[in-house]
Amino acid sequence: MGEKNVLELRDVRKSFGKLCAVDGVSLTIGSGELVAFMGQNGAGKSTTMRAIAGLSRIDSGEIRISGRDVHDDPVGARACLGYVPQELMVYRFLSGEEYLTLVARIRGVSEDKVTECVEKMLTLCDLTTARRRMIRDYSGGMARKIAMAGALIGRPELIVLDESFVGLDPESTFKLSRYLKQYAADRGAVLISSHILDMLHELCTRFVILHHGKIVSDISRTALDDLLTQDSEIHDITGYYLKQTGQSDLIGDLNRNNIKSEGV
Repeated sequence: MGEKNVLELRDVRKSFGKLCAVDGVSLTIGSGELVAFMGQNGAGKSTTMRAIAGLSRIDSGEIRISGRDVHDDPVGARACLGYVPQELMVYRFLSGEEYLTLVARIRGVSEDKVTECVEKMLTLCDLTTARRRMIRDYSGGMARKIAMAGALIGRPELIVLDESFVGLDPESTFKLSRYLKQYAADRGAVLISSHILDMLHELCTRFVILHHGKIVSDISRTALDDLLTQDSEIHDITGYYLKQTGQSDLIGDLNRNNIKSEGV
């Protein structure tokens, strides 16, 4: 765990009619942690992330960001959060530069630092030449990068990224991954979901697997790597994921065919 609890979920439950999407999830993420949130489509990852962002009210339980209750103090909690959902939410009729400037001011970046922060994020995401184009005219990958830049600007204490690397070019994936590693090293906290398991294995310090709305595994990078060297059956993160989600029958095919982790 990190030095400071940045995100705390306590027995969080959320149902849609008869479907229990999140079933008693408890999770704590500390400063300096870069946590992978893994699971099949429909496992409850996006529902949990939307609840963390205050966009979906939970049925019961508690969610706190830097000590602020997401339900009781939504403004205070969101001030500590940078969030990119699967379905992007950006102001399409602003330019990239205007959007980041707006976000920086909302985040309370001092006026004399706004331009510097915006420039840094545009450079990080390779959007300097598109800074004055309206976001509605961006490609899908460019729109996702500007959304990530908006989440990162002002260095909120917690970053939550839901499938945010989908559609990004290799250069941007590398640069943003490197930035997130440094962000965590500087005592930030990150929760990231992706089906690109190889990337998560390379990037993250901890791995949480959600299955049918429940956490079935929570393991550190060190413990996972030790397990992979000792277990004769599983050899990579995909094999570990399959075993933890009750799909051990697929591991033989995985090993025989040397299937890569992307796309599980």
